[in-house]
Amino acid sequence: MVTHALSEGLATKDDVRELKAGLAALDTKIDNGLEALDSKIDNGLAALDGKIGNGLAALNVKIDSGLNDVTQKLTIRLGGIVIGAITLLEVLNRIVPVVPAP
Repeated sequence: MVTHALSEGLATKDDVRELKAGLAALDTKIDNGLEALDSKIDNGLAALDGKIGNGLAALNVKIDSGLNDVTQKLTIRLGGIVIGAITLLEVLNRIVPVVPAP
């Protein structure tokens, strides 16, 4: 009875080998899972980086377009102001001619 009780509670060499094989298989599964997860993270980060790059490029195009539009409008307005000032000076010169000093 004692022999039976001891033999039931002790691990045999076969039990240890089976346990080692099971642990090795589990270790392989964990490694494979971590590699797959790492690959998914890398792919996700690359995709996100691409989206951010495309978004920034589109934003730069919009900013450049807006700046060109504002520059064009300011140039036209400044040109109008210069023409208006020249016209005003010409009108004033006809109304009150410049008399040279004696």
